[in-house]
Parts: sequence; structure tokens; C-alpha cells
Amino acid sequence: MIDDPRWRGYDVPPKSNANYGWILNMVSKLSDNGIAGFILANGALSGSGEEYKIRRKLIENKLVEAIVIIPRDTFYTTDISVTLWILSKNKKERTVEINGKQKNYRDREKEILFVDLRRWGQEFEKQFIELSEEDISRVAENYHNWQQTDYKKTYKNVPEYCYSASFEEIQANDFSLVPSKYIEFIDRDSEIDFDTEMKRIQKDFKTLLQEEKQSQEQLINAFKTLGYEL
Repeated sequence: MIDDPRWRGYDVPPKSNANYGWILNMVSKLSDNGIAGFILANGALSGSGEEYKIRRKLIENKLVEAIVIIPRDTFYTTDISVTLWILSKNKKERTVEINGKQKNYRDREKEILFVDLRRWGQEFEKQFIELSEEDISRVAENYHNWQQTDYKKTYKNVPEYCYSASFEEIQANDFSLVPSKYIEFIDRDSEIDFDTEMKRIQKDFKTLLQEEKQSQEQLINAFKTLGYEL
């Protein structure tokens, strides 16, 4: 399959992993305005070797539109967190009518939207995580707002949720598509008062040691009543 036409313009996907074979298969089927959405394991976001070369070329060819990290335990068959990729063959400025509504798309050729949903969702069947209809609507609205010409009024980067990265930022991160390299995360540990926290822990341990001492005394007395010494 080295000369397979689906790889034309890209490196041949490695035999050891089919992720980028599937990606290039879908890219080869896209029309001039085609859009593809698919789910892959998170490892595809930063693979090296041929995967790196293909991923870089996809970004340089302005095909990657959005990367969305899905929560763990969302699927019955695996407990890992996976990624929803959205590829678009046309990220240029244009106006189209969809379902009777006019869409005014802006030029997004040098941008990729990163979304992290790992903190989202609710418990489902006690062992899975489910994104509600409201969750999905919120993410979809945010994505569509980001695409539009008036996005500065309707979209903004939100820490621990979403970030619109420029090509220069992605290039500086060696073409990695790992969302955490772009989305801001809040360091809550820096807000902790160390002395106050240590005093709280000290108090808790003191209580635990006192309770343990009382338990030991009660156990010794119990054996004594039976005529045995410990």
C-alpha cells in the first residue's frame, strides 16, 4: 500500500498504527467544502516519526479545524479519554445558507480551536460519564460562534475549557495538537496558604492519634476482663 493514492502529498502512514491511515483515508474523500469528524485515541495528537510528518502537513495544509478532548469513561468499550477531531477542507471566509440561515464564516486558515471537556459530564450507570444534551449544545454553539465573522462578540477563550490557537503558536509547540499545551489551566495550589493548611493537617493527625490511643486502651482492657494480658 506504499503507493496508495490516498496518501498522495503525505508520508506513508506507519504499519504499526492505523490512526493516520484512517485520517488520510477521510481527507482523500473530502469535497472542496467537505468536513470530517472522527474520534481517535489521544496518542495521535503528538505521535512522532511518520505520524508527526503527516500531522504537521495536515496543519500546514490548513485542514485541522478543531480538537475536542472527551471525558474518560464516556464509552462502554474503553475507559480512556479520546479526542474528537474536526477537519475542514475550506476554512476561508465565505457566506453560505444552511437550513435556511445565513452563515458568515470568517477566515480560520491559520487557527485551530482546542476544547477540553474532561471536567464535563455527569455520572451515568454508576461507572460511565455522559455529556448531556445541554453540554453538547453549549459546545456546539461555542464552536459555531468561533467560526463566524462576529466571533469577537460571541466567542472568548476560557481557562480550562477552550482556546483558539494561531498557526505560530502551534508551530512553536512543534505541531503538537495536545489541548493542554494551549488552553490555560489554573494553578489552584498557588492559592493555598501553606501555614494554614499544615495546621489543619496537624490538627487532623492529632485527633487520629488520640483516637488510636483510645482504641488501643479499650482493646487492652477488653483482654484484661477476660484474664489475659497484652
